[in-house]
Amino acid sequence: MRNPVLRRHWSVEARVTGMATVVVAVLLAAGMAVFYALAPAGHFHDAPRDLTFLLLGFAVALAAVAWSVWHAVKRALRPVRTMTGELDTISDDRTFHQVTVPAGHDEVAELAGAVNRTLRRLERLNERQRAWVADASHELRSPLTGLRAKLELALEHPEDEDWPGAARSALVDADRLHRIISDLLVMAKLEAGVLGEQETIDLGELVRAETARRGGRVPIELETDEGVLVHGARSHLIRLLTNLLDNADRHARTWVRVAVGTDGRHALLMVADDGPGIPPEERERVFQRFQRLAEGRRCDAGGTGLGLPISRDIAIAHGGNLVVGDADGTGGARLVLRLPLA
Repeated sequence: MRNPVLRRHWSVEARVTGMATVVVAVLLAAGMAVFYALAPAGHFHDAPRDLTFLLLGFAVALAAVAWSVWHAVKRALRPVRTMTGELDTISDDRTFHQVTVPAGHDEVAELAGAVNRTLRRLERLNERQRAWVADASHELRSPLTGLRAKLELALEHPEDEDWPGAARSALVDADRLHRIISDLLVMAKLEAGVLGEQETIDLGELVRAETARRGGRVPIELETDEGVLVHGARSHLIRLLTNLLDNADRHARTWVRVAVGTDGRHALLMVADDGPGIPPEERERVFQRFQRLAEGRRCDAGGTGLGLPISRDIAIAHGGNLVVGDADGTGGARLVLRLPLA
């Protein structure tokens, strides 16, 4: 019988003709089993002394095993203690030095490699945040400096100043400040994962409604399919569409085209214009924060350089993406939004 449960056992010694009979009773789960064995009786007189030596030997062996295990664990954890000290240094001086990777290919070495990869990602994120803060400070400082200079100049000779003109000029700088701060708040919410209330939206209907209320510089040509449903925050999708239409309207010569359709698994929104277009080497740069191409500065000197970056962040927050597509032979820029179908 396998794996019997030993409840209790006992031995009985009975001397018979110079031999000792050992009776062992074992209580098993299935019942009682009794075993008999014969052994020279003299062996039982030496049992206490043998048991003492056995216990002493067992204690020594146990101590040796415990020491060996302790020493092995201490040696195995030495790289972990080294990494802990190095990580404490990183948290103190906010630098992202790499931790020491121990020799070998064990789990501790894998842990050190994972820690170094995480530190490299944190370092890149930290660099991007510092660059973003520097760019934001510069963009906010420019209109503030201009506004302050105009007001100081007007106050030097208030009797000769055209105050309605000065107010209009100050209002332009104030509007630019407002746009920058509003865009920064939107980006902060998107990075925090705050999208607001979400619903199922007919993308074609949304495009038709938003283009109908616009008074753009050039006409907008529409081509929208019915029943292209996506799930998302209406206010954010409207902002994304508005940014794309504003961008196209600034650069277009004679027309802007907007198309809505599907590719099987995704909803597609395409906004194109017949302007100068975006060079292939600049297609990713336009999605960097505060980065504006020379053509964009020429068309709109008061822009913030955040419209397309915010649009891509909105697309990514909705599980999609926004890219610059290849022109279809008519020149100009062509931006393509992909969103999962609802």
